[in-house]
Amino acid sequence: MSLRRLLMSAAALVSCAGNVWAADISAEQIDAYARKTVEDFKIAGMAITVVSKDAVIYQNGFGVRDVRRPNEKVDENTLFPFASIGKAFTTAALAMLVDEGKLDWDDPVRKYIPEFEMSDPYITAEFSVRDLVTHRSGLPLGAGDLLVFPDANPEVSDILAAMKFIPPATSFRSEYAYDNLLYVVAGEVASRIDGRPWHEVIEQRIFITLKMNSCMALPSEGAAAKNTITQHLRKPGSWEGEPIDPRYILGDNSAPAGGLSCSVSDFAKWAQFWLNDAKTPSGKRLISESQKKELWTGVTPQNVNPILADLGDTHFALYGLGWGLYDFHGKLLVSHSGGLLGAVSYFAILPEEDIAVFVSSNDFAFGVSGLALQILDDAVAPDSNSDWIGRFLEFYTDYQNSAAADQGGGADAPADIAVPPVRPLSDYVGTYEDPWYGPVAIEIRDGGLFIDMSRSEALDAPLVSIADDKFVARWPDRNLNADAYVMFSAEGGAVNGMTMKAVSETTDFSFDFHDLNFTKRD
Repeated sequence: MSLRRLLMSAAALVSCAGNVWAADISAEQIDAYARKTVEDFKIAGMAITVVSKDAVIYQNGFGVRDVRRPNEKVDENTLFPFASIGKAFTTAALAMLVDEGKLDWDDPVRKYIPEFEMSDPYITAEFSVRDLVTHRSGLPLGAGDLLVFPDANPEVSDILAAMKFIPPATSFRSEYAYDNLLYVVAGEVASRIDGRPWHEVIEQRIFITLKMNSCMALPSEGAAAKNTITQHLRKPGSWEGEPIDPRYILGDNSAPAGGLSCSVSDFAKWAQFWLNDAKTPSGKRLISESQKKELWTGVTPQNVNPILADLGDTHFALYGLGWGLYDFHGKLLVSHSGGLLGAVSYFAILPEEDIAVFVSSNDFAFGVSGLALQILDDAVAPDSNSDWIGRFLEFYTDYQNSAAADQGGGADAPADIAVPPVRPLSDYVGTYEDPWYGPVAIEIRDGGLFIDMSRSEALDAPLVSIADDKFVARWPDRNLNADAYVMFSAEGGAVNGMTMKAVSETTDFSFDFHDLNFTKRD
């Protein structure tokens, strides 16, 4: 199971409401949980804020911004990219446009983007703005993410052009399957209605209005800021984060799906905005009560995460408009996780308990979710004695062990056993094209086959023959945890196509090799 399938030297402690609050949760107890998480998961750097409507209960930073510079500590003003948690900013901007009478959630996307097209004419005509943001398109999980990950930066026009060629996995609106590219399209809808680029929409409507002065709407700007983190990845089986290749910073054009960065001191203002019914500190309402309710109304049923079911007494899971919605010990939990290559975040609100928690790390280990849920569990069910941090640690340990075995690391990992190819290498050589991804080249380099994935400089590697017409690509950056099988097809004795599949189930779903179906062109 991939990380996003699961849930998707300390700085100064700030306690503005005394030591005891919210079912006897003390700032000292939160601090102890946070330090335990950093230690148990060996997180390079982490920041956390816990707020109520009118107070910052706890705020702190831990560790370093970059392991290569141990003197640069994380503090409450350090910028963290928080990935898909930013989807709620995109839907908030759309909700404001609904309030202004410029948009309806059930308007067809083609009303605003005439060139929008899905694989089926009926779906194209019926596809609404609501469908863009509720993960019920019928497309496969993470459909088309290889247009973006790990190091591509497509234009919005490239994404629009690819959508019609991605074959559905289920019928339209029948099942939940997380999707990033459609949020890029949703951002384009907001941009075209508002008459300015998406990042300016977010900056003007939200950041400036809420005085979230540190926040950046473009990944390139967040990565270039002075007090910002470096994202860290871990080799399968390793517990030490390593700085990512800078090319893995999310491209600016994909920002509506999850490209925002904030410090925890400014993200606290976003959390309090929601606890105060979508009002600014001065009492100005930015989103109407009806639209706030719309955003927090479940649309697409999800499977309940087994850890939530076991420790949180969770019975249902729904996806609303940029938010996940759950029951949590009988209370409403509104939340979202966020994961990038080398950074993981989690944001959760218990509106009935007047508490929100945001935790972000610069390391690809998912202790942040366990920490946030531990705090919320104490707030709403102080007698439960649930060990969320320990349960997530168990899961992460198993995840790392499985990844190591699958990706060629660890004591028990078998080495690839090369077998002679069943045909001359020259028979495989050529350009292969997938309708939505585009061309991929198979070449002979240094006496062996080599794959060049064209859209990605990181996904270029030698191919090792392991079975008849089956090879494995071990990408040079071992931190990606994304090795792939490459399978060739033949007809009449001639190679005519190629498919791919991730080697490990722990590979993040954004490496959607399995959705590719290449035809040999020459």
